[in-house]
Amino acid sequence: MASVERSHMGKIERGEHVPTLALALKIAKALGVSASDLVRETERALPKTYRA
Repeated sequence: MASVERSHMGKIERGEHVPTLALALKIAKALGVSASDLVRETERALPKTYRA
């Protein structure tokens, strides 16, 4: 839905790649959420040692 290669999306999901801002916006749009909600939920899923 976001026009992202399946293998690349998997690497993003596993934390092996960090998406560009443009790609993060495309992913958020495909998921039907705002980019800020996507970032917020991603931060919540991170271990506490990685949080700001």
